[in-house]
Amino acid sequence: MNTFPIGYRVAQAIGFTGAAWLSGNIAALSMNAAPALIRARKEDHLPITNTVKLWRNLFESGKSQNPPIAALTASSFFYLAWSTRSSSTLFRQVAPNSTILYGTAAILTLGIVPYTIVAMSGTNNALLAKTKLDYEPSSQASAEIEELVNNWALLNGFRSLLPLAGGLLGIFAALA
Repeated sequence: MNTFPIGYRVAQAIGFTGAAWLSGNIAALSMNAAPALIRARKEDHLPITNTVKLWRNLFESGKSQNPPIAALTASSFFYLAWSTRSSSTLFRQVAPNSTILYGTAAILTLGIVPYTIVAMSGTNNALLAKTKLDYEPSSQASAEIEELVNNWALLNGFRSLLPLAGGLLGIFAALA
């Protein structure tokens, strides 16, 4: 039976749970929060200006919570990749591709940042611009905001898959 140092096991625990938490936290915004905003708009007649301002609060919460968790999780995966490199003492105890799998897990987890910038900034910026409205816009403009929120939920839902994939790769590396 292989024995691993406690630091290695702690890094695995942080990496696996961090990736799962991050993925779930991001997905919950798309699967629960954004649809609830649109439902409140339609069923409870929430003004679209309030809807988009509530979206902004969700966005700001995610923006402050998720990057530090992604950094900690990715750091754990990078440590695991470094710990299993060919010149390490653990190299013979792990699968030959562990370094690559852990490194890829770290990159996927951190991938939420460039994905947000490249794929989501247009939608984010359009929604943030709409938060400055202090009057109820036309029905056409309201429909555009609803479409933006729905588009954001779709893009954000895909983003949640990045740390999930990273976590699964990390688990695969541990089990291989």
